[in-house]
Amino acid sequence: MTRRDLLKFSAISFLPKLEIPLSILPAARKSLKFAVITDLHHGLAPDAMMRINAFIQAVNARRDLSFVLQMGDFCYSDAGAQELLNAYKAIKLPTIHVLGNHDMDKVTKPTAVERIGMKSPYRTHDYGDYRFVVLDLNHFKKNGDLVSYANGNYFTDNATHNWADAEQLGWLERTLMTSKKPVVLISHQPLGFADPAVNGTGQSLPPEQQQILDIVARCGRLNPKGAVAVSMFGHLHVDRLEHVSGVPYLCVNSASYFWSSGMWAYSKPLFAFMELTTDGRLVVEGVAGEFVKAPPKASDGVVGRSASISGRDLGLGGKS
Repeated sequence: MTRRDLLKFSAISFLPKLEIPLSILPAARKSLKFAVITDLHHGLAPDAMMRINAFIQAVNARRDLSFVLQMGDFCYSDAGAQELLNAYKAIKLPTIHVLGNHDMDKVTKPTAVERIGMKSPYRTHDYGDYRFVVLDLNHFKKNGDLVSYANGNYFTDNATHNWADAEQLGWLERTLMTSKKPVVLISHQPLGFADPAVNGTGQSLPPEQQQILDIVARCGRLNPKGAVAVSMFGHLHVDRLEHVSGVPYLCVNSASYFWSSGMWAYSKPLFAFMELTTDGRLVVEGVAGEFVKAPPKASDGVVGRSASISGRDLGLGGKS
């Protein structure tokens, strides 16, 4: 996460709602449980191995999980990440990986995809009664050109970030239009989090988010069976929930630290266990932690600043 991102997304505060009014949600035959971790930052966070080992131990102690979801900024994807990648293989479950911007700080995107063990930057995974749709928002736009992240090239002036490419947008629309299952939309960068409007009188979604949410809304109307039930992501290192047009957008906190002109470590490794229940709810089992050292006062207004991941019970309503 860059300082620009932090300032951009901390500017607006919303009243949280805890209901997911999905118009059509089939009764689940069996609950679906999975583990989630994001923004470990191996190679930057000095205690990343301790944190991932705690996560692996907690995951392997469970007997009811279907898969593990890792939502980006995992590591630098270079040779120095091999210890982490070897340890992660100790997880005895299928894993879903999402590319984060810092995964390409020292390598190209194809190298990151290969090192982390992904089949492609964006794709689908079907588990239980849901389709998990993974996005790759790791592109920046500068001088009218869309450029894929590689070797830290996105650290550049006069650019906007977190875009999906045109081919991926077409793929997303086709995927949502043909899905016969409700969709859990997964990305590293946030969706559904507004910044201040230009005139200061309201909120508007950044255009790189709006183009995706337009597809979500249109496809939800035309194919309600494949509507997006919830969107989840990391990147901002905060614990925050918002709603746009009835769809919840959940930011899962970093495993390691909050960023404000430096790293402000959490006392515990943060991760979550989640369950999509048979009666149509998303239940989040979080972790309550503290800051090792209090972050600066200048960050007091950051929405969702926390050293924890909140436990939540989100109703997936409107079943037919």
